[in-house]
Amino acid sequence: MRDYPDEVEGLEFTNREGVLSLTLDRPERRNAVTDEMVLGLIDLVEVAGSDDSVRVLHLTGRGEHFCSGFDLSLRREPETKPRAGATQRHLRWHVNRLITSMLRTQTPIVTSVKGWAVGLGLNLALASDFVVAADDCRFWAPFTSLGFTPDGGSSRLLPRLAGLARAKEMILLAEKVSGAQAFEWGLIHRSVPVDEVETEAAALVQKLVSAATVSVGLSKMLVQRSLTSDLSQHFEQEALALELSSRSDDFHEANRARKEKRDPDFKGT
Repeated sequence: MRDYPDEVEGLEFTNREGVLSLTLDRPERRNAVTDEMVLGLIDLVEVAGSDDSVRVLHLTGRGEHFCSGFDLSLRREPETKPRAGATQRHLRWHVNRLITSMLRTQTPIVTSVKGWAVGLGLNLALASDFVVAADDCRFWAPFTSLGFTPDGGSSRLLPRLAGLARAKEMILLAEKVSGAQAFEWGLIHRSVPVDEVETEAAALVQKLVSAATVSVGLSKMLVQRSLTSDLSQHFEQEALALELSSRSDDFHEANRARKEKRDPDFKGT
């Protein structure tokens, strides 16, 4: 397993009691993300995915806002004209790799959202398994209003989560959506008053920490792969996941608990 990075400028992270907590830490820029932060998040998600001590990832933003997107102020005009395809090549190892890592890791991801979730900030939320958002927060895909097109998977994730018509409203018209509205649309797990976000997210994180981690992770994988596999492929994947999960310690603990008429004590193995 690769080691966790020692530190990443703009990111704070702790690994404690089964939870890898990741905090976007640039409140003076509404937690706008830098190249270093993107690469750091990729490392952290990928390493945590192979770390048996981590049972859930919790992503938050420091201060009043979750994330205002990528910090475009750091982009400078190149001294020489880049080769054709430079943007496409850059995205492959950059934000596309981050979103892919979040979707593919079997470790469940809970994201807390307050204030603004814009552009890449929106995509980070969409790629999470559970989003607990403030009723009055704002999700915004501003791409067309700035004269360019979506990146980071929003044009794939939004139609699948909110439906085609609502995805067009958010992407083509660049309409802002509140946390309460996002919940009504099925875009996020839950919306609550802003002063309840941390409590609600913490409760959800603890529920996942106490869950049967192997079966949760394999179930996440099945749900994600169902979007691209045909029925026969999916049945094969389900059968393999069932084989693996039924050999886990937590499966046997569930059987013991049922016979002993008590709640199971899952250890995540």
